[in-house]
Amino acid sequence: MNDSELTTGTIAAVGVGALALLVSGWVHFYLYFRGGYRGIAPDSVLGLTISRSFAVNAIAALVIAEALVLGLRYRDLLLPAAAVGAGFAVATLVAYFLSRSRGLLGFEETATTTEAVIAIVAEAIALVTLAPVVFNELRARRRPAH
Repeated sequence: MNDSELTTGTIAAVGVGALALLVSGWVHFYLYFRGGYRGIAPDSVLGLTISRSFAVNAIAALVIAEALVLGLRYRDLLLPAAAVGAGFAVATLVAYFLSRSRGLLGFEETATTTEAVIAIVAEAIALVTLAPVVFNELRARRRPAH
């Protein structure tokens, strides 16, 4: 195997990470369109409300998951896609925990729902699978060419 080839483990991690992001995105899509989050807008920052953030999250998750899959074919895309995916998972988890502790954009979450648990688990899986891909890709880029 040459250094530019992806290992089976990397391919699996990227696939699982992409799938986990899609699950998280689906939860946010579902909550926006079916879960009653579409009309929540107590505060706005630069036009972004908590409601709109759910729609943005769903779209971003889909775009990042696609970039991850494309990164398996176009290696130069893999590092940035994995880094953005891991960062997205962290940001989504932080946003959820802020909404439960201090409130976020004027919204404070009080209930623990099935959707929240599914999203938290999916985001944790995305982070745990994509962070090693980022580190491995950084290490591979630092190696001198043979």
